[in-house]
Amino acid sequence: MRKNKIQQFGKDHWSLLAYVEFRVINHQGVLNKVHLRIKNKFLANANPYPIPAQSWKKEYGTRLKGYWNKDGTTNPKLQRQNHDDLDCLDDLEDAGLVKSFGTGLNPAYKLTKFGVKVLGELTLWKQEGKNYSDFITELKQEKETKEAIPPKPKGFGYPA
Repeated sequence: MRKNKIQQFGKDHWSLLAYVEFRVINHQGVLNKVHLRIKNKFLANANPYPIPAQSWKKEYGTRLKGYWNKDGTTNPKLQRQNHDDLDCLDDLEDAGLVKSFGTGLNPAYKLTKFGVKVLGELTLWKQEGKNYSDFITELKQEKETKEAIPPKPKGFGYPA
């Protein structure tokens, strides 16, 4: 799978980062797969929730920066048709914004210090009524020594 750089991130990456923040704050970083675009049918439906995950369609592929034009049209060349939220999470981790401590069956993440800083920018951006699709971070990643959000959650198949 082709990795996307932070400069290419569009609506799907940035809204997913905001979702990860919500899950870190309210659910110890454990993601609900029903809320994710997952192309792997086994991973999508292997969840403890009573609602089955959606079936994958290529139209659900990740939309990168520039996908939406100012006139309301789209640029299909900027959609990765076989790139889902699990791939976006890998991109977010490669960019130094999040750190995975879960599995494919039980995805769980924590935010890095850099991720928290970028989320601060993103929050101000959204507060001004702007779209995720147009967001660009002004920050550069610094070398980190500690992760921002501590302990692993208990339950959901994770060791105590």
